[in-house]
Order: sequence, then structure tokens, then C-alpha cells
Amino acid sequence: MQNKVSYVVIIVLAFVCLVLSLSVGRASDVAAQPKVSSLEPVPEEGGLPSGGVAVSSEEKKNFLADEYVTSFNIVLKDKNKDVAYKRLNESREKILALLQKYSVGPQEYELLGTSLKKDWDYADGKRYFLGYTASQNVKVILHSKQESDSLEFDLTSFAFVDDASTQSRLKNAEALEVDVIKSACKKASRLAEENAQSVGAKVGKVISVEGSSEVEKLSTSDSVEVSASVSATLSLNGVENSGKSYVQVSQIENKKFLADKFIVTANIMFDGADKEALFKDMAARRGDVVQIAKDLGVAESEIEAQSMMLRKKQKYEFYGNESQKKAFRATQRITVNFTSKDAAGAFLDGIVGLENVNVLNAMPVLKNEDSLRVQVTNIAGKKAMARAKAIAEGFDGSLGKVVAVSNKPLDEIGMTLLGARDGAMYRGKTARAHNLLLSNSPPDSKMNIADSVSVSAYLSVMAEIE
Repeated sequence: MQNKVSYVVIIVLAFVCLVLSLSVGRASDVAAQPKVSSLEPVPEEGGLPSGGVAVSSEEKKNFLADEYVTSFNIVLKDKNKDVAYKRLNESREKILALLQKYSVGPQEYELLGTSLKKDWDYADGKRYFLGYTASQNVKVILHSKQESDSLEFDLTSFAFVDDASTQSRLKNAEALEVDVIKSACKKASRLAEENAQSVGAKVGKVISVEGSSEVEKLSTSDSVEVSASVSATLSLNGVENSGKSYVQVSQIENKKFLADKFIVTANIMFDGADKEALFKDMAARRGDVVQIAKDLGVAESEIEAQSMMLRKKQKYEFYGNESQKKAFRATQRITVNFTSKDAAGAFLDGIVGLENVNVLNAMPVLKNEDSLRVQVTNIAGKKAMARAKAIAEGFDGSLGKVVAVSNKPLDEIGMTLLGARDGAMYRGKTARAHNLLLSNSPPDSKMNIADSVSVSAYLSVMAEIE
């Protein structure tokens, strides 16, 4: 009996100790917490809640164009691909003769890459080969509306000219763009003052600002639009802030350089019923293509032949009256690197007579692309700083030190920041001008290879406003 009583006493004491310890713990927790009035906001984690006046504004102005770009296509069709290309070359010479009439020099026109594609018609679930279409895009720069209208009229006399149109642009819009940016900043300041006054407050200095600006690359009218939009946060008098102001801009810059390397990729293709015969035919034709390149002085290390692929053809790959017995297709690609555009053109001329050989592309590239990108990056940096300076002065300040620089686009969706052009996002790859030749090359093939390569650079800059 005595033992039972002892057990009960121990249990009761343990319970009392537990209650006392819980009470002390709650009291210590309450003591550790700050006293917060129910009428005061709780500060956000990481600092005080953001304040100030947030505004956005947009400014657009139109300026009379001082340069006109007339673009059109030379289009020739024929059942025979070689005839289509020959007619394309003859038509091109007529266009060049017309440009001489307007005193247009080589720097004022651009012959883009030639394309040759097969035309098909479809009926009753089958496709029918119609022939070949050879085409080339031409761009011509003129310095007056009168000249561009006259050129368009003369082009109408050529049956082979299609899709002719003229668009206008500004030769140097940098100063005009800076003025529009400043106007957008002034408008944002006025809006901030109006908003603050409506609630009995006064505006202080700018805290942060970013935005976008754009010069219309090509306009369909005689005037070109220059626009800028700004999103800014300004402080309120009497409200504490970090004391520093920032501006953030970005710049995408593109510049063309004359190519110093040309890469030609040819595709060899045979159809047949005998796999062994296809293998031999492929080896022989590959030897022909490689030999033409070597005869032009190309080192073997500059010639790359991919592995041959041999497979069964799909149903859709049979057309016309082609025998179903030719059930197999063998293909192989050969890539040749040239340091001379003339040599690349001679290579195209050399393989034009080879059966079963098509040219996939002839692409101009730059051997020193990295060093040229440094030049473009420097241009982008200077333009970004000019726009940052315009913003700082637009808010009655001056540009301070740079605090951050990045080559990674901040907006992956496609919205351009201040200074970016054409809504394009640069993602670290060089945009190369190149031509796709889906069949054999014509005589004077060097005229069908683009001359220039576009090098791009992106910069995002953040600087202080003093």
C-alpha cells in the first residue's frame, strides 16, 4: 500500500514540474518578441518595405527619313535546274546595269544568297514535280525618295522581278534617340510630381530607372519613328531611403564584316536497288568532289566527309513514274573550307556538272570573329553609356560610376531594354548571313555567296546617378 502511494506522489510531482517548465518557456518566448502595435506594419524580411513614387512614361517622335532601301527578288523558273540558274545570272547582270544608271556603287547594294528549290503540285494524294525556281534577294540603298520611286518604276519593266518594295530609315539616329529619351524622363518627372501632390506629398530625387528605346529600323512611310519608355521610382521628401540612385540600360549591337573564310557543304545522293552498287557509286562521286577541292589548293585537313548513310526510302520519297525497285537511298555530306571567295565559287563551278551532287549551303564566316566581337562590344558599351547619361540628365542629375555589367539578357521573353534594337534578343551566337543552295551551282557561282557576316554583342549596364 505504501508503495502505491509513493508512485502516485512521484507522478503528481512530475506533472507539476512539466507544467511549470512549459509556463516558463512561454514567458521567455513572449519576452524575446518585440512589441508591435496593431496599427504599425511589420517590416518585410530583408529590409524596410519599398517606398516612393513609381511612374512610367512613353515618348514618340517622327523624323523625316534620309535614306531609302529598295528590296526585291529576282525569280526565274525552268524545268532544268542549270537553265534556271543560267537565266538567274543573266537577269542579275541586267539589274547591275540598271544600278549603274543610278550611280549606285558596290557599297550601296547587297546581293543576298541564292536559293534553288524544287516546285511541286499535289493532287489525289500524290505529288508532281513542276520544275525549279531560282531566286536571289537584292537590296539597294538610295538617298532620296525621288530616286527610290524612279528605281521601282524601272524595275516594273523586268518580268523576273518580284516583291519590289521601298522602306525608309535614318542614317544616324543616335542624337535623335537621346533627345527622345530625355523627353520621356522629363515626362516621368512631371507625372511623379502630379501623383505626389494629389496625396499631399512632395517628390525627392530619383531612386532607380530603366526602360526601353527604339529607332524604327525600316519604315513604310517617309518618316521614321523614334520612341522611348521609362519606368522610374522617385523618393518622397521626408521618407528615408538608401541615398543612392541607379540607372540601368541595355544595348544590342550588330555590325557586318567582310568574310575571310567560306564554307561549302555538298550533299551526294544516289537511289538504287543494289546496296553494293550504291556503295561503289558513292565512293567514286566522293572522290570526284574531293579531287576538285584539292585541285584548287585546298589541304586535305580542310575537307571533311561525313559517314555515308544507307537506308530504305519512305513512301513519300517516290514520285512521278519512278520505279519502286529503287528502294534504297545513299547519302553523304562533304564540307570544304576556303579562304578565298573566288576559290569557293570555282569549287561550286567544278561540281555543277557532277550528277547526284547538290549544294546544301555556302556560308561566309570570320576567322577572327572573337576579336571582332570585342570591337562590337566596345561600340555597344559606348552607346549604352550614352543612353544612361541621357537618363541621368533627364532627371536633372549626372552619370556616376558603373556598378554592374552583364552580357546576359535580363528579359528572356523578348522585351527590349533601353538601347536594344528591333526587339531581338542576343543569346551568345553570331548571326551569319548565308545562302541555301538546294541544287547544283551555276556559272559565276561566287556571285551567289554572301560577302558579309553579322557579329552581335549584348551589354546590360547599371550605373549610379549623382
